[in-house]
Amino acid sequence: MSKPPGNRAVSRFELYLDTSPSVAAGWSMGTVREPARLFGANGVRLHADGRLWISELVGEHLSAWDADNDVLSTVSPMGSELQGPDDIAFDSEGTVYAAETMNGRISGRRADGTYFVLVDDCPAVNGITVDPETDRLYVDEMREGGRVLEIDRHQRNQVRVIAEGLDWLNALAMGPDRRLYMPQVFAGTVLAVDPESGAVEKVVDSLAHPTAVKFAPDGRLVVAQASIGEVTAVDLSTGERQRLVSLAPGIDNFDIDARGYIYVSNFVEASVARYSMETGELDTVLSAGSFLGPYQVASAAEGFIAADHGSICRVDGDGTLERVSRLLLDQPFAAVGAVEVAGVLVALSQAGEVFRRVDDSGEWVKIFGSLSGANSEYFAQDADGVNAVGVGDDQLLVGMRRGDVVVLDLDGTVKSRRPSGLTTVTAITGDRGAIVVSDETTGSVLVLGEGEPCALTGFVRPQGVALTDDYVVVADQGARQVVCVSRDGDRREVAATDLPLGLPQVQANDGRRSSVTIAADGSIIVGCDGDGSIRRLVRS
Repeated sequence: MSKPPGNRAVSRFELYLDTSPSVAAGWSMGTVREPARLFGANGVRLHADGRLWISELVGEHLSAWDADNDVLSTVSPMGSELQGPDDIAFDSEGTVYAAETMNGRISGRRADGTYFVLVDDCPAVNGITVDPETDRLYVDEMREGGRVLEIDRHQRNQVRVIAEGLDWLNALAMGPDRRLYMPQVFAGTVLAVDPESGAVEKVVDSLAHPTAVKFAPDGRLVVAQASIGEVTAVDLSTGERQRLVSLAPGIDNFDIDARGYIYVSNFVEASVARYSMETGELDTVLSAGSFLGPYQVASAAEGFIAADHGSICRVDGDGTLERVSRLLLDQPFAAVGAVEVAGVLVALSQAGEVFRRVDDSGEWVKIFGSLSGANSEYFAQDADGVNAVGVGDDQLLVGMRRGDVVVLDLDGTVKSRRPSGLTTVTAITGDRGAIVVSDETTGSVLVLGEGEPCALTGFVRPQGVALTDDYVVVADQGARQVVCVSRDGDRREVAATDLPLGLPQVQANDGRRSSVTIAADGSIIVGCDGDGSIRRLVRS
């Protein structure tokens, strides 16, 4: 198993900022879920120096892992020109190329540390690879009617279309027969495409959400099957299959080194681990399953619900986590909000739409939203859509991007709708006829009741809100504090400060939230999206 840890105790937040959370007199704080090492785990690729480079899309961050010594280093920090890297690839000069799936760009960083954008408009670009023999750069697109492209490494926006009309392609690789191999995620197939003629052949089918392919040293095709959590070797001449590695569903990518190790990333769990290719046994773990956010934590009948972009989870009071749905596999949207209403799970997509989960089937059904098309929940955003979900008096509360407060039935029927007076609603909750909303852009928190709204002031960037019998509890991401304010605004107390709320460097439109909720025992639960932890505050 793994050697003694190198810098394992350093959280992802502490790579940028020192943090020592503290509480005010009369308060205590505990940890429900420990911090994470990674902001996410998407594309992985072995560098010539033996380190595994890891792209962390939701953190806009690239890490490099020395697995033998368990040392994690930052090789491209957030705030650089690599904005949301998904898959990555290296050329012979040491340049790393990144597919920015959500931005539709191809960017890179040269060995001397300089950044560049190579292609400005490449919708849903996902897989990216460099032919090790010729240094030619290839990409594909993860969308309906996607393309396979060759990209000129030296001239901006010089693109050659090899093939098109191919749906939902993902991480590709050059095969020993000089064809490009790529998975079709939802079709469950692997295609081989001739980079010169564009001829397409289906070479493998009946796969469970294949997300990446590589070739083993013995020439076999190796495929990640995301929905069953398996890395599988396929002999293309005989069709014989061999399971190499088993792990949790949600595999994003993998790479194979010369010593026979397989390094596997999981986009749902933000986990990366190394396995023996020969035995399938776990060798060493960089990051066990953790949160990408959490984007929202909300109280439930038992424990809590957490929306975490790539999954929706149930978390018990001890921090044990169960993922009840996973992006791409059974969840057709990135989740930035989730609540439980009358025992029913309701989720908010990053696109601004509301979904309800059908318990019998596990299917997510859209109940509120105006976008259409198969790609909408992944890549679009409704400018007049939903920006927050909450619960008040056992009713589903919805906050709109343009400031309205909506009460919804679980079938999507609008029971009431009224303006809040805010620019947008960042978070929403309610109790006994009162509804509390925040607006991070204006620094406002409002208590809405029968009379005039009561404005609570003195916040920098208020996000999560919760209600107790006496107080409005606010997660102020800008001040990195949890603040308790009486409903009339006359009393104010900072309960905790220097919390890892928000990313250590502010990013525009990242969709995440620092959240607060009230547990059944009255304690305050804080979703610390900066380091992936959940904290509990208790008044002594």
